[in-house]
Amino acid sequence: MKQEENYSLKMVTQKEQLQDYIDAFEKNGSPKQIEKLQWTHFQNPLKTSLVSLTYTEKDEVASIYAAMPIYFKIGNSITKACQSLDTLTDVNHRGKGLFVKSADRIYKRSIDEGFSLVYGFPNGNSVHGFTKKLNWKLLDPVPFLFKPLKTGYFLKKIMGKKIGDLLNFNIVSSKKIHLAENEQLMEIEKFSKESDVLWEKFSSNFQISIQRNANYLNWRFVEKPYENYKRYGFYRDGNLLGFIVFINKAKHSGNIGYVMELIVLPNETEAGKKLLQLALNDFIKNKVDVILSWCFHFSPNFKLYKSKGFYDLPEKLKPIELHFGYANFNSDEAVIGKRENWYLSYADSDTV
Repeated sequence: MKQEENYSLKMVTQKEQLQDYIDAFEKNGSPKQIEKLQWTHFQNPLKTSLVSLTYTEKDEVASIYAAMPIYFKIGNSITKACQSLDTLTDVNHRGKGLFVKSADRIYKRSIDEGFSLVYGFPNGNSVHGFTKKLNWKLLDPVPFLFKPLKTGYFLKKIMGKKIGDLLNFNIVSSKKIHLAENEQLMEIEKFSKESDVLWEKFSSNFQISIQRNANYLNWRFVEKPYENYKRYGFYRDGNLLGFIVFINKAKHSGNIGYVMELIVLPNETEAGKKLLQLALNDFIKNKVDVILSWCFHFSPNFKLYKSKGFYDLPEKLKPIELHFGYANFNSDEAVIGKRENWYLSYADSDTV
């Protein structure tokens, strides 16, 4: 009879341990970059890591569960929460419950340290494990919006590459942005206290989200390694009324534009439209096929997206199967369990 293998769980507390993390993912066909892992797990707003590595008796990594600590707005309070990120069980060690044991350890530590919840976006392969074994509740679907700029991208998916290439036409043109004498659209090199004021007013319209203050925005959009997000603010009389963050990438067999974040003061509709038009003009210039965004219908910026021709993305056209859910540690379930209380954007995505 084959002897049952013994495993040991270790928390990642030093940057040097990340090499085992990298080696395990590379062995299983999913390479990682050390700089991004350091940014995620040691340079996050809480400056702490929530990563569990399961080792074999031969000191090889058998499984990984990683979450990212983050500050969350829940109601009128700011609390600690975490986002579930990487999960991996080595192909030679599956079916032994290691995923659950690793996650349980992360969750127990999170509860002991006063975290309110864990949330995230399990894919189609992992969602069953989260809901059936980790007591996650889903608030599906992920609120994809899209705006096609060319005909070919979706025609390829529906009718094949040959037809898509043949009938690939521009369907949106750039538009000039008319600014008053006291208005400016300017690049944001670094977010400052004025974005904190903007966020406080914007976030008064919902109850649950990442705390998108200047500290978070700089970490997420300025300091992230190997990324080049474009950041622009709309100013009137020198006052920041809104900002947009966007990027385009070669992904999902196309040139995809992502609106990462769009935050505008309530009732400043024109400011929001001009920010979105700036991003649209840039995407058109860079020959983007389609623009994606995450935005709920009940979010304060949804009407801005609709005014610029964004639509709900049909399930069959979504680039990847993603689900949206959470596990409650120490929060009011009546509040966090209601989809309409949440605010999401592509800033919540760990893959863009």
